[in-house]
Amino acid sequence: MARVERILVPLDHSPGSDAIVESACAVARGLGAELTLMHVYEPPNEVVGMVSGATVGGELAAEHAAGAALLDRAAAILRTHQIGSSGRILERAASPSEAIAHHAQADKFDLIVMGTHARGGVARWALGSVADQVLHASPCPLLLVHLPAA
Repeated sequence: MARVERILVPLDHSPGSDAIVESACAVARGLGAELTLMHVYEPPNEVVGMVSGATVGGELAAEHAAGAALLDRAAAILRTHQIGSSGRILERAASPSEAIAHHAQADKFDLIVMGTHARGGVARWALGSVADQVLHASPCPLLLVHLPAA
């Protein structure tokens, strides 16, 4: 079995992000691996420019700040567990799943730890599943943390 040294942890603003980080910490500690935190955010919609008082620059800054705060909170959890990490914020290029899989392959990660709501039926059909899409595109194993329903 290949040694797991580098773990990618993609996070979004879903409730339960802390549970994903805690699970990733447990895995990293057990394997002696380093974690990389990742947040993929969507660039502002062109419609923003048409809303009074809203600017694309302002929306982009707000998205970036929210992503930075998310990664800062996650990094604080890692520090309490004395787990080595680095943070990344990526602008959404195509889709979150493609960005995650691409980053995992480009930087040669050994494992991805991410959350899933495990939706089924119509909810899964209508909303899709980033975790499912990453599973099919990932170059490495994927560990899913089941998150509570919103």
